[in-house]
Amino acid sequence: MADIVAVHGIFAHRSSRDEMHTAWLTALREGLRNVRFTGVEDITMECAFYGHLYNDGKAGATWQYVIGDVRAGVEEDLLVALAAEIEDPSRETRGKAGYAPQSVQGAIRVLQSRRFFGGTAAGIIGFVKQVARYLRDEDFRSAVQGEFSAAMEARPRLVIAHSLGSVVAYDWLRSHAATSATTLVTLGSPLGLYPVLRELHPFADVSQAPWPVGIDTWVNVAAKEDVVASVKELHGLFAGRIQDLPASNSRGTAHDVTAYLKNVRTARSVKVALD
Repeated sequence: MADIVAVHGIFAHRSSRDEMHTAWLTALREGLRNVRFTGVEDITMECAFYGHLYNDGKAGATWQYVIGDVRAGVEEDLLVALAAEIEDPSRETRGKAGYAPQSVQGAIRVLQSRRFFGGTAAGIIGFVKQVARYLRDEDFRSAVQGEFSAAMEARPRLVIAHSLGSVVAYDWLRSHAATSATTLVTLGSPLGLYPVLRELHPFADVSQAPWPVGIDTWVNVAAKEDVVASVKELHGLFAGRIQDLPASNSRGTAHDVTAYLKNVRTARSVKVALD
């Protein structure tokens, strides 16, 4: 049994379930102490860890991706969508990589200017490839969902999902019967990006995406400087009420999960769910 099931986002392929559990629980408890949650030391957490599934020989310790490695379709669309809400500081400057579409060159240039994932093209491309692989590789997606299923056997009251993990959690919850979890907290979520919603619901002709089954309360926390959560408000995109809360993480830690877990908006939401 566990109070919380936690699911991580991208770039966890060099981590482990134990490392995630320690880092997440430490940060969450720090935030909960700040809001005077009396049961902070008794909180239990089960991790839906899938980072190891990316270690199948397709990615080394350091990615060597270049702009020409971006594939047409969901990878290209994700890049453009991520950059769409950011003001281009060099709009008149054109990239020299003629082997990539203008839209891709421009998107990477904008994301690099914001130091998105270190500001390297390899890191930026690595991000979209990890997201795209979950969305398009059915065998991989099934394996990730299997990890989430195993974690949910702990019968949590609350699911906390960060980054790509919010896509994983939503994908599982909307396609399974109601569980013990009645609250979903998403942190730095890309669920508002059209390419993500399109891949999750390719045949749906609906104005709103289906609501996750069994969830009574959905809280979405998005930092102003978080490029991954470039669509800050999820309410209206799904068939239910989402409480969208802003956060003010620093630019350098805008997408960092520990910053989100310590944030007062996250802590208050978790406190309400566990009280």
